[in-house]
Amino acid sequence: MDPNLLYFFNSPHIFPYLFQNGYTPAYSPLPLALNPSVTEEKPEKVEKIKYQRTWNKMQVEEVFNLAIQYCQKTKKNIEKLSLNDFGIIAIGLPQTPEQVMLKVKEIIANGTLRPGKWSQNEDEMLRNLINCFGCKWGKIACMLNKEVHNGLNIRNSKTCKERWNNYLNPSINRNQWNDNEDILLLEGFLKYGNKWSIIAKLVPDRIQGLVKNRVKSLLHKIRQNSNENGSIHHKIKAHIELRKSQTEFHSNPIKLSDENLDLDI
Repeated sequence: MDPNLLYFFNSPHIFPYLFQNGYTPAYSPLPLALNPSVTEEKPEKVEKIKYQRTWNKMQVEEVFNLAIQYCQKTKKNIEKLSLNDFGIIAIGLPQTPEQVMLKVKEIIANGTLRPGKWSQNEDEMLRNLINCFGCKWGKIACMLNKEVHNGLNIRNSKTCKERWNNYLNPSINRNQWNDNEDILLLEGFLKYGNKWSIIAKLVPDRIQGLVKNRVKSLLHKIRQNSNENGSIHHKIKAHIELRKSQTEFHSNPIKLSDENLDLDI
């Protein structure tokens, strides 16, 4: 039974004879809806932990300067510092001694403070390893770290794969985008949304990151050039039809003969 009705029927003014001779009904707790003095506690909002990078530009510069200062004081070679040395350098830093050691070793190997930048020697070795072993990224990363970074885990299979697919692969198409590719990208966006890996397969030899940037650039232009009210999907479809008609016109131009021309002689 509804708690509100149960409380109503147990009231003495409804059935007064039931409450004679010492009868006491067993009252259930008053529902929150009928008790204004009790407020329902709302669950506390759990704040999402924002992702923070292990290193930023200032931290990289700071840790490398600390390592240089430590070497000047102890008269040690920076390339021969041990984990205990990096434990001293890492005092007061949010990173662990292992992270500090890997970052300093990476800076030394690459010759730059830019995080993750590949050296020319690494690129050449990556090309040679792919020619020898194919796309076995785990094996390639292990051999690259062994030969270039003295066994330290500076590169992994993911970074090796991204370096090859996005920068070094000679089959990458870096030419200007044509109308057919733009039409395929917009049609793919209408069908798959933000699934860039699937859309990138529609245009061979194009990098996924460039595909994403191209689609966003096209969408920005469509929004700017369209004065119509309506959904973005309707505007994209109209733009696709316009581009298709223009492409067909340019690919099949109308040839005019002398007979079709009205010449005033």
